[in-house]
Amino acid sequence: MKVVIVGNGPGGVELARRLAGEFDVTLVEKESIPHYSKPMLSHYIAGFIPEEKLFPYSRQWYEEKGINLLLGTEAKLIDRLRRVLVTSDGEVSYDALVIATGARAREPSIPGREHVLTLRTLNDAKLIKGRLEEEGEITIPGGGFIALELAGDLAMAGHRVRLVHRGRTILGLDEELSGIIMERLEGAGVEFHLDTNALGADEEGLKTDKGYIRGRLKVCAFGIVPNKELAMRSGIHAGRGILIDDRFRTSARDVYAIGDCAEHGGVVGGTAKVAVGQAKVLSNLLRGVEDRYDFSFRSAFFKFADFSVAVIGKTKGSGSWLSEDTKVFHEEGRPVGAVVLGNAKKAFRLEKAIKEGLPID
Repeated sequence: MKVVIVGNGPGGVELARRLAGEFDVTLVEKESIPHYSKPMLSHYIAGFIPEEKLFPYSRQWYEEKGINLLLGTEAKLIDRLRRVLVTSDGEVSYDALVIATGARAREPSIPGREHVLTLRTLNDAKLIKGRLEEEGEITIPGGGFIALELAGDLAMAGHRVRLVHRGRTILGLDEELSGIIMERLEGAGVEFHLDTNALGADEEGLKTDKGYIRGRLKVCAFGIVPNKELAMRSGIHAGRGILIDDRFRTSARDVYAIGDCAEHGGVVGGTAKVAVGQAKVLSNLLRGVEDRYDFSFRSAFFKFADFSVAVIGKTKGSGSWLSEDTKVFHEEGRPVGAVVLGNAKKAFRLEKAIKEGLPID
């Protein structure tokens, strides 16, 4: 069985790794380099790890696994009738095709956006790293995990960091939890400008509704845009992302989608953890092994500076502190979510318990 995977990100490479040896696997990747860890890019920019540490798999690894890796190859169109992927380097036939094209950084829609960089690829990271070495300081519009990871790492590395966020809280959390996380990041040197909207940018700084924030290097980190264009060109249904059912099937027969490019129930995954989890389940389904992915349950694990934060399940409404590092959220007396501060091992245990409906003590 020929499986063609478009995209060599966390979902694509995990799926290829799991199917290699049992299937004829081809990976089609637009970038000209093997898989690298995008969650580690902020560590690279900060100088905590060298560039080579971003690459967990060598080209030889793909060869040894029997994965046909087509780098620098752009997927142009899925010819659904002929069951062929048309690429910039020719055609590749498939029995099953998986779109794992990920997402790109959301660009700011403000005047002067050409003065604002975004972070998504290694090339983006190299550009930001070079500019940071010149400027020594950075302004980051955004309040999600990418913005906070970048801010925390760069502050820890000794740079002046300003984080500008339109909301009053971060990560969609309540004021109490946001305050604790921000206090830790402020201790590392991050300067917060909350409830502040970016209105425009120029070479020297950022214009906001709270005044002008001076700083030549500005990196926008407030969201992603799913890469759904291949699906749309091929007549496959898409909303914000490529629409999939609970078995990752798109509207086209034998064409699937996973990771940041896929949308299920109005939700796009948004993290490498989700993409890897979906790849694991899809690999079983393609083998004929019954499995399911719980789209209703979401969790994410972050590290801001040297402070780990886990957001597990549903974290809206009023929560109660289980201990000094764990706030638990309930629905109808049942634990449905938790936020764990600074204790990754405990977070993994709690995630398992909440997901499986086990009691928490």
